[in-house]
Amino acid sequence: MGWLRSLLRWADAPTAQHNDTVVSFTHDLTTPVDPIDRIIRGHTTHLSSAPVNRDQALSVPAVLRGRNLLCSIATLPLVTRDRDRAEARSALLEQIDPDVPNVVTLAQTVEDLIFEGISWWQITDRYADGWPRTAMHLDVGTVSMQPPAGSWRQLRTLPSGQHLPGGVVWVNGQPVPGRDVVRFDSPNPGVLVAAARAIRRAILLEKAAALYANDPRPLDYFTPVDNADPAADEEVQDILTAWAEARRERSTAYVPAALKYNTVDTPSPAELQLVQLQQQATVEIANAMGLDAEDLQVSTTSRTYANAVDRRRDRINDVLAPYMRAITDRLSMNDITRRGYRVEFDLDDYMRANPTERWSTYQTGLATQVLSVAEVREMEGLPAVPIEPVRPQPRPQPRQPEQEAGMSRRTHFSSDGTERIAFEIPEADAEFRVNRDKRTISGLLIPWNTIARNGFAKWRFAKDSLTWTQESRVKLNREHDRREAVGVATRLQSTPKGLDGSFRIARGPEGDQVLSLAEDGVLDGFSIEAEFDDDSYELSRDNTDDLVRDVKTARLVGVAITASPAFDDARVSRVAASRKEMSMADTPDAPQRTEGTPAAGPDKQTTEAFTSAVEAFTSTAGGFTEAIKQLVEVQQNKTDGPEVVDPTRRKAQFAVNEEPMYRFDGSRGKHDFSSDIIAMSKKDHEAEARVIEWIKDSFGPIAKFVSTGDVSTLNPVRQRPDLYVDQLQFPTPLWDSINKGTLDDNTPFVLPKFASAANLVNDHTEGTEPTAGSFTTTSQTITPSAVSGKVEITREAWDQGGNPQLSVILWRQIVREYFEALEQASATMLDGLTVPEITLTANGADDVVTTELKKALADLHFVRGGFRYRDFKLAQDLYTKLAAAKDADGRPLFPVLGAQNADGTTGALFGSLAIAGLAGTPAWALPQTVFGTPNTPSKSYLFNREDVHGWASAPQRLDFEYRVAYVDIGVWGYKALACTRTDGVRRINYDDGRTA
Repeated sequence: MGWLRSLLRWADAPTAQHNDTVVSFTHDLTTPVDPIDRIIRGHTTHLSSAPVNRDQALSVPAVLRGRNLLCSIATLPLVTRDRDRAEARSALLEQIDPDVPNVVTLAQTVEDLIFEGISWWQITDRYADGWPRTAMHLDVGTVSMQPPAGSWRQLRTLPSGQHLPGGVVWVNGQPVPGRDVVRFDSPNPGVLVAAARAIRRAILLEKAAALYANDPRPLDYFTPVDNADPAADEEVQDILTAWAEARRERSTAYVPAALKYNTVDTPSPAELQLVQLQQQATVEIANAMGLDAEDLQVSTTSRTYANAVDRRRDRINDVLAPYMRAITDRLSMNDITRRGYRVEFDLDDYMRANPTERWSTYQTGLATQVLSVAEVREMEGLPAVPIEPVRPQPRPQPRQPEQEAGMSRRTHFSSDGTERIAFEIPEADAEFRVNRDKRTISGLLIPWNTIARNGFAKWRFAKDSLTWTQESRVKLNREHDRREAVGVATRLQSTPKGLDGSFRIARGPEGDQVLSLAEDGVLDGFSIEAEFDDDSYELSRDNTDDLVRDVKTARLVGVAITASPAFDDARVSRVAASRKEMSMADTPDAPQRTEGTPAAGPDKQTTEAFTSAVEAFTSTAGGFTEAIKQLVEVQQNKTDGPEVVDPTRRKAQFAVNEEPMYRFDGSRGKHDFSSDIIAMSKKDHEAEARVIEWIKDSFGPIAKFVSTGDVSTLNPVRQRPDLYVDQLQFPTPLWDSINKGTLDDNTPFVLPKFASAANLVNDHTEGTEPTAGSFTTTSQTITPSAVSGKVEITREAWDQGGNPQLSVILWRQIVREYFEALEQASATMLDGLTVPEITLTANGADDVVTTELKKALADLHFVRGGFRYRDFKLAQDLYTKLAAAKDADGRPLFPVLGAQNADGTTGALFGSLAIAGLAGTPAWALPQTVFGTPNTPSKSYLFNREDVHGWASAPQRLDFEYRVAYVDIGVWGYKALACTRTDGVRRINYDDGRTA
């Protein structure tokens, strides 16, 4: 261990003191040493890499065309596909912003991604289950991750210590929850930063071209020779004219002795290659935006032929795909789209080939059974025409047991390849039936034994040929779009005329629209949707020798409400006028057909009585049933609600664990101890320092106990600026009620007002001309006044700044007093009005004062204009009197909880009083009863905010450093207050009788 003792002695030995050389500079390094620095900086600012603004970039034609080409993405429709790749409806993608076309919203989004690399949407409406319904595009400049300087005042918290909830985005200075903000990030850098130099170069070249166009250079000029007499302007013009005429006659010229001929040797635009430089700048911009230079009208190849489809495919893959994926990937996230669903751009129309290639592809798809004819027609944009089902080989089916005879029966469904066929039905003579109260639509679904054509064949349904499983399984859709289900069947009844049915329409905007269109006669027909088995119909011929499919049995799977059905008699038959007048146009006289022998049905009277009872119960319980159904759906879908995606991208927090310098457990540490010992013997000073430090830490003598007093100089008092105790702020109920906007200056403004009117209308006497009436108007001038203030701070205190910053807390205090001054001014303005007064009994009993106040409020219904007073601001005396008022039995007149047989209530924490529905709020600025001074009651006010107005500018901060010893912080603003109709204000006087 001799080496260890030597190391310990080295550790205890004093270290040598090194005197570092001190170098001082007397020149101010912030000032350029030589003027050439300014010249270099001045020339390089035009080509700096600092971002350019969007307006400058769009002033370059190449950037504008590139932006327009990339924003063509907005013309492609966005679709949502479910787990089976089937297209699903999305209200958000159908109309993103109700006030802006989708192409504009998407173009703004793509433009932001191109120039800024980021774009923002804000969710403006959601469904009951939380999924977005509508959104709006946000300007990038209005969105911030950091709270504004004055956010403490809105959030009622400290500016330096506020703890905002996670995922808060500030839009126009207002906090918006992160779940309501959608952030789109571009995989490419923003052009305003990445291509700043290229854009600036293009702008400079455009300016140079404009300079040559506006101010062409001279080719040559004359100057007088030395000691020559100067010529007059008229002589100069004559000389130049003669010179020009001589040049038109001959090229050889003679210069007089008094003149000297000079030529201009400055380069021309062609010599400067200005056009080539502009083309090069356009190529650089095209490269920065990911476009082909030929897209920006710069020819770089000699090609004369290009396949349009291939060129579009290349543009999608190489240029547009990053921005398209930035949009679709974000919209496919689980806060916008349900799990398992994806959003994508529909490129079918954009990538559509020529008709020959398309139909060849369709033929191959039909032959391989990848496509159906219906899908082909949909892709070609043709109307949906039902296709006759292919009759497969019959398969033996087990016979289902017969059900009890009644209004419906169960049928068996097999997987034998049967297809559904939808029938469109034209106009009919029958009356339409719509009951808006019950939200039902009724009518004839299909007539029996009537021939109609559905697009490719003639059909005729025999009586009772349609069956179904359950009435509730038959849904009503709109125009045969099964994604647009709007109702459910509540009654399906066979009549001698045909199949009659009733449907209950779902709540919501789609259902309301169907009800309105049906009631107005726009949607006034039904079309059935049926499934056929192999032996469902037989072929026969009609009187025109055409084949007719006589249907013996078919399964009813759906009904569509349409404006153009195909059976002339199948129509909605009646519009019911009231809830009580619900009757059937056709009384059913035959029970529903069942398989096998039909069972005996009830007689006509029994059927009518049963139907009336069912409809009466449905009219009462239908609302409750629908409400319970919606509640169950919401509860079941809670697990599939939207997730929360944080748009603020908060950085992850890391914990740093420092590795030990040496390890002796068999594994290598930060350094190897034995290697450092060997290096130390070879004069390695870094290894020596590491070993000495480790030995001192590990084997040094244990120091005595150290208390806080021993190290007091190492622990100064800790400053906690985040716990700064500020002055509390008064609310401003008066100013908040009358505030109508801002002011720019103190220019007075005039508003016209009604003055008087008389004898405008009187009883007429026959043969007597009526007396002329009178009508006069007046005006009111409102003159704003200024608000100002100033604080003087010594230069020493200003330079120190403080923690928290002195200027910050001073300005916060100034702003606080600025708004409190507006509240005081509002109270002063009301106090100076000459208005009708309501005087309550001074120091009266609780029930007396309350009764007088309620009577005074009731009397206001008999003044001109009626009871239009909605702002009730109470002084402290009257407010506390009413809040504590009790009746003779000691029961509160305005209870906080359990209000029964009371004329009003008191809000939580006594924050407001509701008197017969009129909300009264306390106002601290209103005057109270003066102690010991008689006839000085408190004054409360009841007014209509449309008759009392206030305007004020935002407080403007002014910093002045024109003096040496002081720095001034000033505030400046304008305010204007006015009452335009004094009968819209009532003053309520109350004296509580206090003398001390």
